[in-house]
Amino acid sequence: MPNKRSRGEVRNGKLQKVAAELFLKRGYEGVSIDKIVELAGGSKSTVYSKFGGKCGLFISSIENLCRESNEPLTQIDYTGLNLEESLKKLSFHILKLITAKRSVELHRLAIGEAVNCPEVGEAWYTHGPARTTSFIRALLESRRNELRKTTIPIERMAVILHDSLTGDILYRLLAGVGKHENDEELERLACAAVDVILGNVCSNVA
Repeated sequence: MPNKRSRGEVRNGKLQKVAAELFLKRGYEGVSIDKIVELAGGSKSTVYSKFGGKCGLFISSIENLCRESNEPLTQIDYTGLNLEESLKKLSFHILKLITAKRSVELHRLAIGEAVNCPEVGEAWYTHGPARTTSFIRALLESRRNELRKTTIPIERMAVILHDSLTGDILYRLLAGVGKHENDEELERLACAAVDVILGNVCSNVA
């Protein structure tokens, strides 16, 4: 039995991986279950029994792509850094994540195809922006002692900082009128966003 589960997990993982790449390249309407199965192996019955069909596989693929994108944020080392320094480091990595070509393509795909598959919008938001914001919130929660007393809830601070990072630079990339900035510029933008948000709430900011 364990071997069967293992084979099933490998098979399903391959279906999700192949489907994700096809969806990113061709969009939802441009991909058929037949094509996914042709490239990934398995059968159409597996797609329906495990994912409920094309829309379910699409949602699962979106979730996996979001988790894959957010994984580097779980590996950040904040040793020896205060809250301000930690937030700037995290913000830089968030900017790198959301402005990466693959992330921009995923953003376009999820928003554009939510009409065809309504649940995908919720899946993308939950495993994408909301998950990314949770890293900011967790960091703020862990350093409460470095914050001045404020009426602004930590949850709101996290959302405001996340929104400031995903503003103009991301809109431009989504519209195709921006460029992918180098690390030096992303670091500058990250530091500026943190300075604005923490200016009145961090006891270590003058």
